[in-house]
Amino acid sequence: MNFFFHRSPLILLLTSRYIRGSRVTGLLSIKSRISFIVMAVGVALLIVVLSIFNGFQRQLKESLWQGGEHITIESSSNGGEIRDYQKIIKYIQNDPDLKDRIISVEGGIQSHGLIQRYNVFYPVLIKAVAVPSVDALIEHKLHNFPRIVHYDREELGHLNRESYIILGKEMEDLYNFSLGKQLTLAVPGGRFSLGKGVEVSVQNFRVSGFFKTGNYKFDSSFVYMSLPVAQKFFKMKDSVNQITIKAKSLDDLSISKRKLYRLFNSLEFEQEIDAASSLSVRTIAEEQENLLAALQLEKTIISIIVFLFIILAALGMVASVYSLVRAKRKSIGVLKALGLPASDILLIFTLNAMLVGILASLTGGVGGVFLANSLDTIIGYIEEIINLLGPSFTGSDWTPVELVPKRIYYFDKLPVDINIPFIFMVTTAATILSGIAGYFPARWAASLNPVDTIRND
Repeated sequence: MNFFFHRSPLILLLTSRYIRGSRVTGLLSIKSRISFIVMAVGVALLIVVLSIFNGFQRQLKESLWQGGEHITIESSSNGGEIRDYQKIIKYIQNDPDLKDRIISVEGGIQSHGLIQRYNVFYPVLIKAVAVPSVDALIEHKLHNFPRIVHYDREELGHLNRESYIILGKEMEDLYNFSLGKQLTLAVPGGRFSLGKGVEVSVQNFRVSGFFKTGNYKFDSSFVYMSLPVAQKFFKMKDSVNQITIKAKSLDDLSISKRKLYRLFNSLEFEQEIDAASSLSVRTIAEEQENLLAALQLEKTIISIIVFLFIILAALGMVASVYSLVRAKRKSIGVLKALGLPASDILLIFTLNAMLVGILASLTGGVGGVFLANSLDTIIGYIEEIINLLGPSFTGSDWTPVELVPKRIYYFDKLPVDINIPFIFMVTTAATILSGIAGYFPARWAASLNPVDTIRND
C-alpha cells in the first residue's frame, strides 16, 4: 500500500483533492482568499513602486548625462586659469588607457554671473564651449553643448564673433526672456588683486536661442556662449578655467578619474605642463551624489515597507494551512491508516500553500505590470475627475490639482522602467515564502497519529 501511494501521481493528486475537498469550512475559505489577495496586492505594489523609482533614476541619470560635462578638470593656481589646456587635451587624447573610455575632450570656461533686465538681476551660471560650426550645433553633434530647441539660425552663425548667448528653455518662462532680447551680463573679469579686488566685466548680449536638457535646475540657470567671445568677456586671452570630458558610460567615470590622476603624476606630464600638480578632477556622479543617494534610500525604504505585505500574507498562509489541517484531521488519519506516507502528507500541504503563492505571484505580477504601464493614464483620469468636481465645492477659488507636478520633476510623463528580472525575483520570493509558510503546518499534519485522529474525530 505504501508503494502504491508513493509511486502513483494520480493517487497523490486524488488524495490532495480529497483533503482539499468541498467540505472545507467557510472560515478556512475566507482565510485562504485573504492570504491570496494580500500577497497578490503586495507583489503588484512592489512591482509598481520599484518600476516608478527605477524610472525616476533612469530619467534623472539621462538628464544629468545630457545636461553637461561628465568629468571636469580644474586648476587651483594662476587664478584658476589653465594656460596649457591644448597640451593637456592632447595628452589625454593620446593616453591609451583613456582614449577608449572618452568621447570628447574640450577646453571651456564656467563662472557665476548676474544677468540684468529692467533693473532686475538674476544669478546664473555662464558656460562657454567651442562651437566649430552652426550645423553641428543645430544637429546636436557637439558633445559638450545641450540640445537646441528654439533658435534664430542667422544669429547663431555669428555666435563665435559677436555677443550672442543661448539660454535654458525654462528661463524663457521664468524671466520672460525671448529670442532677440537684449540682456546685460556681469561677471568677474581678469585676475584678483589686493588693491583693486575683483574686476567686473559688463557687456550686453542678445538671446539667439534656447536649449533643453531635461534637468530643471540646469535649464533654469545656465547661459551658454562661444569660447572665443567668453575669453574676451572674461579677459582670459587664450586660457580656460576648465577642461571638460564626455565619457562613454557612467561606469567609466571613476576609472577615468584614476587614470587622469595617474597621467598628471607622470614625470613626462609634469615636465611639459606648468602647475601640473594643481590640477584636480571631479565627476558628475560626485556632484549629484547626495541626490542619487537620497533617491536610492527612498526606493529601499519603500520597497521594505511594501515587502512586509508579502510577509504578512505568508503569515496568513500559515494560519490558513493550520485551519485546513485541523478541518481534515480525520481524513489525514484515514489516509495514513491506508498507508499514505508521512512524506506525502508533508508534500501535499506544502504544495497546497505553494500553489496559492504561485497563483498570487502570477496575479500580482501581471497586475503590477499592467498598473505600472497604465499609471500615467490612471493618474490623468483622476486629475480630470478631481478638477471637474472641485469647482462645485469651492467655486471660483478652485486651483487645478496636479497629482504629479511635471514642472517640478521636469518629466513629460510619469517615468516607469519595468525590470523583468526583478519581477521574476519578486514572484519567486513570494512562492518560496508561501512554501515555507505551508511547511510548518504540513509537518504537524504529517506527524499526526492516525489512531488518535480517527478516534478523537
